Amino acid sequence: MKLKRIIVNYDAEKLKAIEIFSPKDFNSIEKQLTEYLEKLYQKVVPQPTRTYIEEIAKMENKPPTQNIKKESAKPEA
Repeated sequence: MKLKRIIVNYDAEKLKAIEIFSPKDFNSIEKQLTEYLEKLYQKVVPQPTRTYIEEIAKMENKPPTQNIKKESAKPEA
């Protein structure tokens, strides 16, 4: 699966406040946004489409089948 970068403009002061007041075990903002996007994807994309996308991803991750012929042992002379 190819990843696509998303750039979001957000108020710098608000972002700094999030960083300051976040608990120590708080996941990164990037991780939080990724999790939210996954939930949004599950909510808005129909199941048949998600299944199709998953199948395509599986096919892309499969190693290509190789047609390698095994050479038979040479007979001793």
